[in-house]
Amino acid sequence: MKRSLKTLIGYSIEGSDGPKGKVKDFLFDEERWVIRYMEADFGSMFNKKRVLIPRTFMGEPDGQNEKFPVSMSGKDIENCPDLTEELVVSRAYEMELNKHYGIDNYWMYDFSTMGNTMLYPPRPLRIPSRIITEDDLETSLRSFEEVKGYHIKAVDDTMGHIEDIIIDDEDWQIVYAIADTKNWLPWSKKVMLPLDFLNDISYIKQEVSIDLMKDTIKDAPEYDSSKPVEIKEEREMYEFLTRIMLTNNKKKR
Repeated sequence: MKRSLKTLIGYSIEGSDGPKGKVKDFLFDEERWVIRYMEADFGSMFNKKRVLIPRTFMGEPDGQNEKFPVSMSGKDIENCPDLTEELVVSRAYEMELNKHYGIDNYWMYDFSTMGNTMLYPPRPLRIPSRIITEDDLETSLRSFEEVKGYHIKAVDDTMGHIEDIIIDDEDWQIVYAIADTKNWLPWSKKVMLPLDFLNDISYIKQEVSIDLMKDTIKDAPEYDSSKPVEIKEEREMYEFLTRIMLTNNKKKR
């Protein structure tokens, strides 16, 4: 099932023995754009406790009741390695966290997104290239809340921004970015952009580029956030964008 990360923020988290928290954010790795952790707040107004929950412990979200079950106990949460608001989630911290939970490091042998043609869109997806301008990074993780709001740079103009990200909860692969073109009146609307049509991303400029003209995005099928993402809608978007790109390639010859 395709899910909106924006919708999941704020869900009530329920542990295996009753501890409750709130979904605060999601972290994905920039090498595969797969969700690796849910960031949760299990603290109080006076004592914040930032906790990362590895994907392996995440249950199926309950949209009707806005609940997100996790297979973690209160002891797991209480003894979780400290992670302050200022601390970067480094690879060293991930190793300490995985040791605490008794799980393997995903980067050693992760095949979750490789060669799965049973899912739609088929895996693997083409991942946006990272424009490297940052020095001494200690992490390959990125935050949904960080990327939300990044500008969309079309071939001939900068228009709109990332409003949401859509994941497939079969493997928690990011599959679509939702572009909001509200700054582009009178053609304001939301458009679902497949991940493998995105070209590159600059975390310094806070910008994602896409190899499409602004008129193509303007004419693309509109995304309706009030409805679930259906495979018919997905195929229509892929067919539309593929047809446009093939036409543009013929014109360049």
